[in-house]
Amino acid sequence: MRKVVSVLNQKGGVGKTTSSINLSCCFAQRGYHVLLIDLDPQAHSSIGLGFEPDTYQYAIHDVLVNKLSIEQAILKTEVENLQLVPSHIRLDRAEQLLTPEMFKETRLHKAIKHLKYDLVFIDCRPTLGTLTINALFASEFILVPCEMARFSLDGFSDFMDTIEHVRNNEDNPKEKEVRILLNKYDSRKKITNDWVFDQLEPFNDILLKTKIRQNEALNQAHMAMEPVNTFKPSSPGAQDYESLTEELSSIWHL
Repeated sequence: MRKVVSVLNQKGGVGKTTSSINLSCCFAQRGYHVLLIDLDPQAHSSIGLGFEPDTYQYAIHDVLVNKLSIEQAILKTEVENLQLVPSHIRLDRAEQLLTPEMFKETRLHKAIKHLKYDLVFIDCRPTLGTLTINALFASEFILVPCEMARFSLDGFSDFMDTIEHVRNNEDNPKEKEVRILLNKYDSRKKITNDWVFDQLEPFNDILLKTKIRQNEALNQAHMAMEPVNTFKPSSPGAQDYESLTEELSSIWHL
């Protein structure tokens, strides 16, 4: 694999799933072979790609807890070159079962290390528990979506410190690069924007240039259970994710 990317934030509703789905779609449309792993028990990435939780036999919890071969859980999506390992609410129980296990943080890494995809995106749950540590352990790149709002930044420094701790773990086999993505950006909200940028000043060197604008088409695409790039490719949301794909391609030298 060229790159394994965790999309995570300890806050909910900041655009993790939206970014996971649409980045996966954008790279797949460029001809890269992409796997999206839904590591959130809410299964929003699975639903967002058209799969209701009662429509598939295996999911990521079977891989992590029952040690099912990950190939048996992979689903083909409607987007060419994009495949999915779905999630299920049972994953919530799986996290509890994994907690006392030895080497529990390496389960996902061991499950995917032999795969031949160009890119693997991992949509994480909004906590820093066992599942998210698995994702951090398995990935080289960490994408942190951040909403342009006051509450989305509460505890942000502590969250970044936790990521740094995992990055510096000498038992972790992979170097990790971090970037912050700003979501729900509205250029008209100058006071809010100035405040957010001021709070993020310590992280300016890892702040992506691309911002995802607030855009109704992104919400409508979720309801239609498809990526915005296929739902409404002319929308600002689709355009922004194309720009983000271009920026990340440059960072990753793809």
